[in-house]
Amino acid sequence: MPNARGRITLKRLGIPKSVWARLFVIVALLEGYVIKRTVDIYQKSNESQWGFGVQDPTTSVSITKDSFIVYDVIFIVAQIFLLILCWEAVAHKNTIQIIAATIFNLMCLIYSLIQYTTFYIRPSVTARIFKNDNDMRILQITIMVVYSLCSLTFAMLNWELYQLFGWKTYKKLGANLRLRRAYKWHQILLTLLKLDIFFFISYSVQLATLVLNIRDPETWVQIGLVIPGSVLFLVMSFWALKIEHKRMMLGVTICLGLSPAYFIYKLIRMNVNIDSDKDPYRDTRKYLTFFIVVTMVLILITTYVRPIADYDARKAQLKANRAMFDGRDAEQAAVDDAYEYTEVRERFSLE
Repeated sequence: MPNARGRITLKRLGIPKSVWARLFVIVALLEGYVIKRTVDIYQKSNESQWGFGVQDPTTSVSITKDSFIVYDVIFIVAQIFLLILCWEAVAHKNTIQIIAATIFNLMCLIYSLIQYTTFYIRPSVTARIFKNDNDMRILQITIMVVYSLCSLTFAMLNWELYQLFGWKTYKKLGANLRLRRAYKWHQILLTLLKLDIFFFISYSVQLATLVLNIRDPETWVQIGLVIPGSVLFLVMSFWALKIEHKRMMLGVTICLGLSPAYFIYKLIRMNVNIDSDKDPYRDTRKYLTFFIVVTMVLILITTYVRPIADYDARKAQLKANRAMFDGRDAEQAAVDDAYEYTEVRERFSLE
């Protein structure tokens, strides 16, 4: 008879008993399995069509399978990241991250649409070998359909999980509006930083493996300084938020506010004064543009949210300290805070 203590169960993994919570994780698992199997199938079925270092007759760009391998790896890693987001969200009853997981799945759908466009609507140099391949077309359409159906399922589950976890969070935090607001912005900021890290690393991997040339000095600056420094910076910002280090968080906010300048530079670099016969971005421009724009938007939102989260956290702490100084218990402080908030709202509505 197996030892019950050593058995891995959903409860041990932190997944609640709720059917909706478990269904949310199961959908992510099924989606990941189908995407992984689909990627494996069209890699194996088209191995004979790859050109290893073959020159395209119209340009000096060579056709290799490197780009397709990188894109497929990003699909698989994205599914692992999505599964972690979903599991962590239901385990911690984090409604913000549940919504973020759904949005992330939509981003994966957009990425698959970009790949289909690059293959069949406006085929790139390396994708022309698949232009008349109906099997590849069917497999890519399958990926888009899977992402679409799962995005719709996630969206429907969001409402059920929001009601379920929202009430549990309310019971845990009580009626203290400042505390609930501080908690909400803190969770938003943590989730944004996770997305920042994923999208920037995905962008960096594509840039380093598909575009950069070892003979170009910019390559060594990107690989040796910009990419590892940026990844380390994002990880440190996540850590600074976890330990609530104020000076480090201020420095992170300033750096985040300045970082869009780099992405704007890369967008200009990718599209201005490029020799069409020696265009290093010819096959990757759409993908890199997608990741640059998404990363830049996420970082700008993170920059906006960080001071709000810090301000609300300080206010909640001051409110708690004031309640302790006045001799009130937490419940009475929460009631007073709720009354004060209602009174202010009524005053503004009358004015």
